[in-house]
Amino acid sequence: MNEAYRGWTVRRRLLALMVGMMALGIALTGVLSFALQFRSLDERVQADLEQEVQEVQAFAQSGPLRDGEPYTDAEALLFAFLRSSIASSNEAFLALVDGEPLFQSTGERDFDVAHDDVLALVGRTDVPPGRAVIDTVDTQGTTLTVMMADVQLPEEERRATFVVAIDTGTLTGQVWRRVWTYAGVGLASLVLAGALAHVVLGRLLRPLRELQEATAHITTEDLSRRVEVSGETDITDLALRFNGMLDRIEEGVQMQRQFLDDAAHELRTPLTILRGNAELLRADDPEDVRATRTLMLDEVDRMQRLVDDLLMLARAQRQDFLRPVDADVTELAVECMERLTALGERQWRLAAHAEGRMTLDRHRLIQAVVQLAANAVKFSEPGSIVELATEWVGEEDPQHARAVEGGARRAPRYLALSVSDHGTGIPESEQERVFERFGRAEAASSIEGSGLGLAIVSAIAEAHGGAVGVDSVDGLGSRFTMWIPATGAREEDGQVGPAERNRAGSLTTGG
Repeated sequence: MNEAYRGWTVRRRLLALMVGMMALGIALTGVLSFALQFRSLDERVQADLEQEVQEVQAFAQSGPLRDGEPYTDAEALLFAFLRSSIASSNEAFLALVDGEPLFQSTGERDFDVAHDDVLALVGRTDVPPGRAVIDTVDTQGTTLTVMMADVQLPEEERRATFVVAIDTGTLTGQVWRRVWTYAGVGLASLVLAGALAHVVLGRLLRPLRELQEATAHITTEDLSRRVEVSGETDITDLALRFNGMLDRIEEGVQMQRQFLDDAAHELRTPLTILRGNAELLRADDPEDVRATRTLMLDEVDRMQRLVDDLLMLARAQRQDFLRPVDADVTELAVECMERLTALGERQWRLAAHAEGRMTLDRHRLIQAVVQLAANAVKFSEPGSIVELATEWVGEEDPQHARAVEGGARRAPRYLALSVSDHGTGIPESEQERVFERFGRAEAASSIEGSGLGLAIVSAIAEAHGGAVGVDSVDGLGSRFTMWIPATGAREEDGQVGPAERNRAGSLTTGG
């Protein structure tokens, strides 16, 4: 049975549980309700029997003239009582004197109170003087509850017995008919509720079935399958989370594939150079050995830089890529500038207009700014001006809309970090491509580089929830800008000293 149960679907298990709980509830309600009804019936029969006996006793005490002088003749008492009393349809009275039935209540009913079975019960029952005894007898197709009361009167030597019989079989049968009616209605309710539950559970659990089908068809080669979601329930929320998990897995797999493809593509050239030079190496020629060694070490360094850049891009998608801290944006600009001056002989300028503090990863942003400055040095002449600028961009600034269009997370304002040069510039048709992996402008094809620098800058900006963009005129120069959402930003002018503020506002160096 356990094996069979394990094969049940969730829908079948829930349906069985629901129907079982409903059936248990209906059964318990019925048992308690009808147990109380049967108990109430017994108590009512008992009370009716005792009431009739008490009425006979009271009638005997009142006397035939209702003057308080009690009856002395049992036959007269029982006759007068039966004539004045009306029994219900399920009740009958019988009067016996010295064991002989003399009178009985009138009216039509389904049983005869003077039947031999009743008389036999009265005859074999020992009733103590002045007391009453209750017993039951099955007769005439029913069950009678019979009370036999001994009637004691002054100066009466004969033995008188007053018998009250109630048809408890018929009364009990009425209750049992209600039991079966309740059972039928309960069963019909279970069937109807089970059918409705089957339909409702089918709708509710449909995302689970689709989830099961999706997991059966998903492979590492095809991660595009998704679960269709409609409505708002815990199960649809599970389906949404599953779809989100697949999105992350698909993105991760694509990143791995891209990493492998990029590594294979870019490492092929230096490996080919290494192999070719190793094959052509003349071991007996010291000069050739030195030249080949220098070339091979240069190619190894190039591969090392390439692998480092690829690993950087791969890590940029991880949650622990950033380590944000509360930082002073003016100090950040100064730190960046201290690193830029060593990149080349340029007129380095700093325009730090943004002041205050915000939450960011200082090391990553410095890395991105240095990368932008290194690009500026590559594509500009010695002695030309390269400027690093910072400013706050509010919602009224045109740059705000541009940051959002570039993919930045919406924020009241952004910290804009820009690097400007007066170099070769980038044609408008190639400006989008320069942020792609290994994407380079036509004019840059002869300049050494992996083509991953701006992709790393873009990854760092996106990890902060920001974006990066370029303004460039072919032949005149370029301006690269990062917009970083000002998370936890606040202006604190007092945080920067006068000397440092002067450095930040107008720092110029010839490198």
